[in-house]
Amino acid sequence: MATIYCIDTSALIAAWYERYKPKRFPRLWDEFDKLIGQGRLVSSLLVQAECEKRSPELHEWLKERADMFVAPDQAIQQRVQHVLNTYKGLVAAGKEKFAADSFVIATSEVLGHTLVTEETGVDSLRKIPGVCNAMKIPCINLMQLFDAEDWTVG
Repeated sequence: MATIYCIDTSALIAAWYERYKPKRFPRLWDEFDKLIGQGRLVSSLLVQAECEKRSPELHEWLKERADMFVAPDQAIQQRVQHVLNTYKGLVAAGKEKFAADSFVIATSEVLGHTLVTEETGVDSLRKIPGVCNAMKIPCINLMQLFDAEDWTVG
């Protein structure tokens, strides 16, 4: 069975602005579209909301792919509460309590998906990779996604 990925805001922002701008890497974004079309790249609705605040251009691209976003059902919401109560450092002081991080983690756990993030800190319970590590949720970065999917876009 093919891996299904749940992508975090940090990975989308890093890809869109910092590393793989669609104008320069259109074939990569075609690969993302293929994964989305296969139902193998998803995210939380809260990631879409974060992207709307942080990146109008990326948000427009994501709006055309609205079916990739998972609404937090009761099971996901229960796991969000567990994440927030157990890993209190994940949501920094002054940050919205319902920031997307806990929802992406909970969505990945409940649905059995691999989380894709550009956050680092596999040993930090204040970062997505550290919480995923503690919860035994597979967590990779963009380059690991490209390797797992055997993408060549250059």
